[in-house]
Amino acid sequence: MNKQTVPEWVNKQLFVGLLEQTHDDFKAITNFATKAATSEGENYLTIVLRNQIGMQLKDDSEKLVSYILKIPLVNESGDDHEFHDLFIAEFQMYDRVIPELEALYAQNTSIAPSFKPLHLKFPAMTTKCDYILLEDLRTRGYTNAERTVGLQQLEVEAVLKKLAQWHAASAKRVTDLGEYEQGLRESYFTHEHLKLIEGFNMSFTVPFLECMQKYDLDPGQLLLISDYTSRLTDLYMEFGDNDPQELNVLNHGDFWCNNFMFKYTDSGEVEDVCFVDFQLPKYGTPAQDLFCLLMTSPKFDIKLKKFDYFIEYYHRQLVEHLALLKYNQNAPTLSQLRANLRRNSLWAFICAQRMLPIVLMPPDEGSNIGNVMGDSEEASAFKRKMFQSPAYVQQIKMILPWLIERSYIR
Repeated sequence: MNKQTVPEWVNKQLFVGLLEQTHDDFKAITNFATKAATSEGENYLTIVLRNQIGMQLKDDSEKLVSYILKIPLVNESGDDHEFHDLFIAEFQMYDRVIPELEALYAQNTSIAPSFKPLHLKFPAMTTKCDYILLEDLRTRGYTNAERTVGLQQLEVEAVLKKLAQWHAASAKRVTDLGEYEQGLRESYFTHEHLKLIEGFNMSFTVPFLECMQKYDLDPGQLLLISDYTSRLTDLYMEFGDNDPQELNVLNHGDFWCNNFMFKYTDSGEVEDVCFVDFQLPKYGTPAQDLFCLLMTSPKFDIKLKKFDYFIEYYHRQLVEHLALLKYNQNAPTLSQLRANLRRNSLWAFICAQRMLPIVLMPPDEGSNIGNVMGDSEEASAFKRKMFQSPAYVQQIKMILPWLIERSYIR
């Protein structure tokens, strides 16, 4: 990794105080190595470093430890990147909001689900810089799924159960502690961000419509989708509104397979799921996380076939955990949840159009925030490349008619 990516202040001296605080028998650091924790094209909004440390203990034995350090991107002038606010939101999630959700289970139930890696802080930071310091889940046996392959049914079920636990606690949190702050209620679905949303919609829609001829759609379907994309900005703003008469939850907001990790038993069963990367939390309809997960992450042979089953499975888990938490408002019925999904089906299309091509794209030197978010000719060419990749074409040519058939595109 080059010097532009690893700041000089990320060095072994930075970790001495932390190791003294967390290991009573710490004596000295004997080896220190920093490298990228994500592969090229796997992360867009932050710098993520894996810091592997060999340390000598007071009895002169050796121990290896590893930490994940996330720091904000900086722009070419050295100032904070334009997405720095997302970094601050993620820090607040790790530092305050998620511990509140975990505490609700400790206070009300006999179970203790953990939703995040252990969040740590350096005892002293001589360099003024925002950072998020986490345990390295790999040292406890957690791994990421292979995004281009997708999740098996048992893996999807394990994720949905953990998601239902999270959503239930986030609803209970409102009844116990009051409304979330404005930033979590609104996220970026505000008139202040209208031009950004319009630009992002246009930068994806133009190359998508150019590539849509390859998806074997009939003329009526092509016309319907073209008309639908012309209304995306208005639909975005409607999606961001929260209906107080319905169950609202705190969505992870970017809920696809790179943003949760699995721990397996020796027999291959899923022992636990842990969430990471909380940069886009949004209080609102659970449709956001559900569509994000189910449109992007299951294996394609079960993605559409098992969709209704997965919604039923999530609903059962949600109702169960709302009851465990003594949630004093009515849980949604399955039919109410399905109606909610239909009303908020914009997110099914958004995830199929924008996230799925990223999920299915093999590692590529063009995978960067500029090409994903931008509207330059280079960015448009990269999007056309994603939209025409064989894996994406195979899926989207079946997903689009499925969305139309269910009136998710209408």
